[in-house]
Amino acid sequence: MNLKPSITMLFMQLTMVIQETLRLYPPAVFVVRTALQDVSLKGLLIPKGMNIQIPLSVLQHDPLLWGHDAHKFNPERFENGVLGACKVPQAYIPFGIGARVCVGQHLAMVELKVILSLILMKFHFTLSPSYCHSPAFRLVVEPGHGVVLHMTRI
Repeated sequence: MNLKPSITMLFMQLTMVIQETLRLYPPAVFVVRTALQDVSLKGLLIPKGMNIQIPLSVLQHDPLLWGHDAHKFNPERFENGVLGACKVPQAYIPFGIGARVCVGQHLAMVELKVILSLILMKFHFTLSPSYCHSPAFRLVVEPGHGVVLHMTRI
């Protein structure tokens, strides 16, 4: 019996880890959209031409959309893709959505998977005990106090 995971399985797991990381820590803090017509949203009138800021981290951490563990790192939620991960799949928008979606999102995902695969084949990482989890929501989401990793060659 071959107990070694297949390349396809590892690639799928890496994809799920990346998707969950992008859900918890989206590349941008918010997206801005302009109402193309008057819109009523839960009784609130948004007039044509008004800019709306959508806070991605609030949307992608909402327990009503993502479940009771919305604030926890759980890559398995993407086991059946984005459609199975969330009650409203349009709430997962780390690369935007609709006409203004990032045209390079697929290339970025492939590049990220290749680079991470090459790094993970050669190194083992552990987080420093001094690490303090404190995401900072600036122009992009970044570690508020930096990240110290201990790397060892495999």
